[in-house]
Amino acid sequence: MIPVFLDDTTDPRAPRESGWYIMDGQRILEEGPFTSREQAALWLDSTEPEPPSDIP
Repeated sequence: MIPVFLDDTTDPRAPRESGWYIMDGQRILEEGPFTSREQAALWLDSTEPEPPSDIP
């Protein structure tokens, strides 16, 4: 998953207003638009699972 800026001129187009959306391959996730790439990246970081603590 990566943050991508979408608007009326991009392919794919922004599903709502222009801004940063999270894309998983060719699929736009429901989250967004975010106001900055950093905000989108922080959302991504908060949704990723924590690695298991028992890995050496």
